Amino acid sequence: MDRSEKWNIANDPDTLPETLDELSNDQDWLIRSAVAKNRNTPKETLKKLSKDKEWSVRNNVAINPNTPVETLHELSDDENTLVRTNLGKNPSAKMETVMKLADDDKVWGVRKNAIESGRV
Repeated sequence: MDRSEKWNIANDPDTLPETLDELSNDQDWLIRSAVAKNRNTPKETLKKLSKDKEWSVRNNVAINPNTPVETLHELSDDENTLVRTNLGKNPSAKMETVMKLADDDKVWGVRKNAIESGRV
């Protein structure tokens, strides 16, 4: 299967969870990133992808509303500012996570998005 086919499958909201899990192991970070934002990606796969070395993959896990709340909370400590910033917009994040982001002492944008989520 070529990159274009994998990309289309990874972005298709009707792709089977098993197929998305397989694609989550792809060497191409763009494919893993697409899997991370797909609504059908299994929770266990999202947990695994939350540890990916590429920040954009972790970012898409952070914005996926189906990511388990404990995984979202772990991402509130992510080294990448954009991951933490975008996590503040995820409606599935627990209040505890949003409050932690609102107190981020490193980056104003992280605090701003958490506060603007309307839940702080």
